[in-house]
Amino acid sequence: MVMHSTGLSTSHRIGAPLKGQQRHGSAKRTAIMSTSTDQAAASLPKSVQAPLLDDEGDLTPKFESALIRIFARFSTPYKKSNPEVQAFGSKSSTSIPRPDSSDVLTEADLDAFSTVTNGSALPQESKDEIREFLDTDKDGNLTLRGFIEMYHLQSDNEPEETWKDLSKLGFGDDLEYEGGEKESKEHEEAKESSTTVSTGSKD
Repeated sequence: MVMHSTGLSTSHRIGAPLKGQQRHGSAKRTAIMSTSTDQAAASLPKSVQAPLLDDEGDLTPKFESALIRIFARFSTPYKKSNPEVQAFGSKSSTSIPRPDSSDVLTEADLDAFSTVTNGSALPQESKDEIREFLDTDKDGNLTLRGFIEMYHLQSDNEPEETWKDLSKLGFGDDLEYEGGEKESKEHEEAKESSTTVSTGSKD
């Protein structure tokens, strides 16, 4: 997920142009292979993805519950005020209490979130755009409202990017959380690894 100057979270992909001309015979064989591949793909059952937005363009309740779960998972203030809530657990997303105005995503929280979805911390430019275009508190931390705004914009314009994020965050095509014990174990292993590295650096 990449922020650009409109405040919309997207990534642009442009297909590479074909290079040179194919010989007639080669082109014909390619066309036949392509047709066979298309027919085989068409015969496979397709997974139906749950809607992210309703007919009015608003977030569906299930998608909003998923976003609340994601926010709760990464928000340090939320985790401090709700220590009993396990965003990694197997309970339904609807069972997670809604964050209040004091619960935000700090810069460190955004970096942790971006590392899961993009593989690296969020660039400073993107953090600056978040403060400019989305709802934040007086210290520039992203609120739940701003987080939902971010995904509302992305889902309206490039839903496939939202689905990539949701998949990496442990959600299935039905918007149910499937990460559960696996992600919880990975989280604990990452914490242990970080502690080991930190301890080793002091020696």
